[in-house]
Amino acid sequence: MTKVTVHEDLNTVDTTEKKKPQKERVTDSKGRVITLRELDPLQQSRIVMAVGGEVAENSTYMNGFALPAAMVEKIDDDFFGFPNSVKQIDSMLKILGSEGMAAINSHMLAKFNKIKEEVEKEIESAEKLAAKN
Repeated sequence: MTKVTVHEDLNTVDTTEKKKPQKERVTDSKGRVITLRELDPLQQSRIVMAVGGEVAENSTYMNGFALPAAMVEKIDDDFFGFPNSVKQIDSMLKILGSEGMAAINSHMLAKFNKIKEEVEKEIESAEKLAAKN
């Protein structure tokens, strides 16, 4: 059997800081403050596993309902853990109701439009720079 020895370089300092996940807050028409967690790739994959492959193929359900519901961490002062099943996702959807989902979806749409606008400005700048050359 091969023996492996690992030597740690004590002079190396890890200068990378771990970025804390951003928490975004939205307020729905009922006045509830909904705190959203940022889903990492592992959490996103766990939602796919929770709903099952066939359901996960339905992009409308995943992007419009399952992922936004999984993003909810708190409503006012009530904490909600990460959902592990369709039943838990459904429960969150029931709690959010139309008002909560509308607030989350509006927030996500605004975020998407802002990113889209920034990309379009960068493309325009690159095209102007290319035209000068």
